[in-house]
Amino acid sequence: ETTALEHDSETGHERVAAVREKLSAFLNCAPEELALTRNSTEGMNLVARGLSLRAGDEVLMTTHEHPGGAMPWLGLAKDTGVRVNLVEPGDGGDDTLARITAALTPRTRVVAVSHILCTTGLCLPARQIAELCRERGLICVLDGAQAVGMVPVDLHALGCDFYVSSGHKWLLGPKGTGLLYIRAGARELWRPTNVGAHSDCEYDLDRKVLEFRTQADVTEYGTRNTALLLALGAAVDFLNSLGMERVAQRGRSLALYLRRQLQMVPGIEILTPAAEASSASIITFAATGSGCDVRDWAQSLQKQYRIRSRPVAEHGLRGLRISTHVYNTYAEVDRLVAALSELAKGTGTA
Repeated sequence: ETTALEHDSETGHERVAAVREKLSAFLNCAPEELALTRNSTEGMNLVARGLSLRAGDEVLMTTHEHPGGAMPWLGLAKDTGVRVNLVEPGDGGDDTLARITAALTPRTRVVAVSHILCTTGLCLPARQIAELCRERGLICVLDGAQAVGMVPVDLHALGCDFYVSSGHKWLLGPKGTGLLYIRAGARELWRPTNVGAHSDCEYDLDRKVLEFRTQADVTEYGTRNTALLLALGAAVDFLNSLGMERVAQRGRSLALYLRRQLQMVPGIEILTPAAEASSASIITFAATGSGCDVRDWAQSLQKQYRIRSRPVAEHGLRGLRISTHVYNTYAEVDRLVAALSELAKGTGTA
């Protein structure tokens, strides 16, 4: 089905290419290393299925991975006999790096971990993890769903082989958008598994010829929703207009303010690390009172106070996650803390 968008002065593909260039500059990588996907989960599936892993090969993840980052590897394990090993992420920095190092085995082939954990907001030492993988001849895959748009991300400086993220979270883009980064030197380790029109640099059915594009956008097959991708480009423009350093500082300042306020509320235990290098714009806490259930608190915050939070069930944490972005205010944090104080006292509706 054709639309005016596809037949404007520029074709839809040219407009999408411009978005890719804009996003690659935002992340400091080459446009050829970047593919536009539908979300982080799709990107992780493309990575997992595109690597030539065999039965007995091992993939190392943390116990705090999001289902969208973990299930692609568990699914691969069910189909191929690849083994998935888990490691506790620890407290960040050297502690996390030491835990990952100790968990490696002679059969480890891939380390697939989050850049920033969706559970506690712990910032993993991503550059050091990538360096460790490079020294050991391992493939480094980072899930940046909670990083891109929260903190400045420099993919070339990180040094990872693959990086996935979503556009609808901290990047402030629409749902149905995401990205997959394939480091130029890692392209030979990976093959496209889902292909179609626009995946090729040469195609002739009569001669049974198909040669794949060598760029990451080989995964961008078939008809795409151009409007969504253009909106993603607009989101990048918006963040660039503010400056990612300012965005990150604003979110972190609000999170630190929230932490200080929560420390004065009885019945709340903060799970997010306090060290500046290990946290950013996420605060996760648990309710310590007898009979308290943060899932009920989340419902009350939404229905009674119109405050959005996210229950954290991964790894049995039973926590509640609060995210502070550039558009939030200190007054909103005060209103949240007042609501939580009521809930902790049992005077709220939970």
